[in-house]
Amino acid sequence: MFSKILTAISCIIILFPSVSIGQNMTKKPNVILFLIDDYGYGDIGFEGNKKIHTPNIDRIARSGAHFTRFYQSSAACAPTRASVLTGRYHLETGVWDVHDGRDFIHSDEITLGNVFKDAGYATGAFGKWHSGKTNAYFSWSRGFDVGIHPKLYTYLNTSYIYNNKVVIAEGASEDILGDEVVNFIELHKDEPFFAYIPIQSIHEPYNCPEEYFIKYKKLGHSDHVARLYGMVELLDYNIGKILNTVENNGLLENTIVLFLSDDGPSPGKDLSYAGRRMNDAEKTERTGAWSRILRGGKASIYEGGSITPFYMMWKGKIAEGISVDNLSGIIDIFPTLLDACKIKRPESKLPLSGKSFWPLLQGKVIEDWDDRYYFDNTNFYLIPRGKINVSHPRVREISVHHDRFKLIRHDRYHYGKDTVYYELYDLQNDPNETMDLSTTQVDLTRQLGKKTEDWFQSVLDHGRAYQQAVYQIGDWNEPTTAINLDAYQELQLADAPDQTSFTISGWTKKGSFVTYAIDVVEAGRYQIEIGYDPVKENPGVRFLTYADADTAQIEINASGTAISTPLTFTQGRQFLTLVLDNPGQTGMGIKSLRRLVVHHLPGDQDTGILINPMVTLQKRGKTVGSYGISNAAAEFMFGAQHDSTIIVGEQSSLSVIPSVDNPEQLREVIVYRNFTKMAESDKAPFHMELRPAPGTFTLNVEFISKSGIRNSVRTQVKTTEF
Repeated sequence: MFSKILTAISCIIILFPSVSIGQNMTKKPNVILFLIDDYGYGDIGFEGNKKIHTPNIDRIARSGAHFTRFYQSSAACAPTRASVLTGRYHLETGVWDVHDGRDFIHSDEITLGNVFKDAGYATGAFGKWHSGKTNAYFSWSRGFDVGIHPKLYTYLNTSYIYNNKVVIAEGASEDILGDEVVNFIELHKDEPFFAYIPIQSIHEPYNCPEEYFIKYKKLGHSDHVARLYGMVELLDYNIGKILNTVENNGLLENTIVLFLSDDGPSPGKDLSYAGRRMNDAEKTERTGAWSRILRGGKASIYEGGSITPFYMMWKGKIAEGISVDNLSGIIDIFPTLLDACKIKRPESKLPLSGKSFWPLLQGKVIEDWDDRYYFDNTNFYLIPRGKINVSHPRVREISVHHDRFKLIRHDRYHYGKDTVYYELYDLQNDPNETMDLSTTQVDLTRQLGKKTEDWFQSVLDHGRAYQQAVYQIGDWNEPTTAINLDAYQELQLADAPDQTSFTISGWTKKGSFVTYAIDVVEAGRYQIEIGYDPVKENPGVRFLTYADADTAQIEINASGTAISTPLTFTQGRQFLTLVLDNPGQTGMGIKSLRRLVVHHLPGDQDTGILINPMVTLQKRGKTVGSYGISNAAAEFMFGAQHDSTIIVGEQSSLSVIPSVDNPEQLREVIVYRNFTKMAESDKAPFHMELRPAPGTFTLNVEFISKSGIRNSVRTQVKTTEF
């Protein structure tokens, strides 16, 4: 039997000494889940790599169970995250790609954050979120008390979105996030906590602090491999920092730790997306240290793209060093954690796709486990929406694992051929997928092909797959909503149709338009702001924008930014359209659209919101600046505006003076230094005196209304000695 647990497991478990019930064992177990980006299976010491040392990752693997047949979703970032967070096949959750509005988990899905929070856990998400990029989809709206997420694929001195506030922080992002996880554990060590840590290393572009790079260059590595190894060492160091915090607080026997990757290894770019990926010599340099080389890599349906290292430790509960060979995958993490933590999932019409493997780790046999079918599929990356029949898409590859066999259904439609064929592999005897058995094992190929077709049809019948993102508009906690330009429902342009880019070009023909799905939380007055590249000496360009109830104009100028006249939105789901009404005197319209933002305008009926939150900062009684509300999600998505920096002496006191036009609605003001609360006041006039610590940091001042609405004001502060 190909699926099994090594036979010694039961004996190993019996040999564990009994664990006394101490102070930290009276509460539910803590959970720490590490999800590494693009890591694959080869750059880990435990997996046989002798060139790179990963003592802390190895520590997790050796201290518990390691799985040999554990699979991701779609060999890609967002699909894997969707399945980890929900325990469901990613297509069912609304995620079917990594960009283009196809990477948003449906708002009615139940996440691990939701179930742990409802069970009384403190919950935190630290790292690459990539499960929805704007209001109502970020982690703090999906069950997490704390969410800190860096700007994608920038690793040094970058910006973060933190509970709907933008923070610009100095240093390596892995170090900063590692410190915040440590702080989170220290703060919640006396209560159960769930820390979801989706580290964005080692996604391209490879970059790391200079000292790490120099270390591996001195060992004779190329720039590409030196930076990759530097990233690996940095993430391993921070994993160690977190594990040490658990151990030093006496929590090791009451903490479950999981480690996995979101897709296969990628021969990534070095430093910049403008740079090249690894050449053949650099690939050989890297893979020469791997103990095995499987077929395929990131985004591939073959084993090298879809299998992940998966380790799970819980001292005293999971035997050390056991190998689990049962067919399993990331859809199983959700039910397994609920099983291990004795948490009941809320009643839902959305069934779990995964199965709990917790009994396997306790030495038990699950009778029907070896009969399971495990499905996967590739995504539609860079295929324009106009080329996809979303009612019945032509998916490039769908796979099913069953027992020792794997079937791949290939559809070549999007490669220019209307052809469907199958490949069948015996992974026990052919783990590198070199011998296709589809023509010799015809009955098995037909049987597994039918299972694949039936599964995919069931996904379509449920009606939740292959939908575009729906943007929530009008929540006063974020009165400005950013919309990803590539997330359109429909696009019609004369010169450049079917685009999959973060900008949209080709606006030359009258009537060209783009449409987005929105969900208006509160009816009211709104304005639409766009950013664009104008055409020189082309006056008269005008756009119209409309939804269900109203239309507004946007007059284009040479500044690159324009805002519409006010228009009214009714409540509920509808479509927002932007249409080129006049291409201007030369008929050339604009070069490209770069930004789309929706602003909610206060009305007379909006008595529960704070009007015009402002902060005045004073140093020694002298005003050094006044600052208004920050539009966090929009600024994070399109790039935070350059913040002015206040220079204060290290021993200087900084006065924070909040104000609003309707002070009777103000309940509380909180001041943050980066991610740390510095001061708070719930008494008028809410003035606070701060003595900033050394360094440069982001000062966020959060206003909380009596109705609970939160808005923030932000600036940068630099402290120096006199």
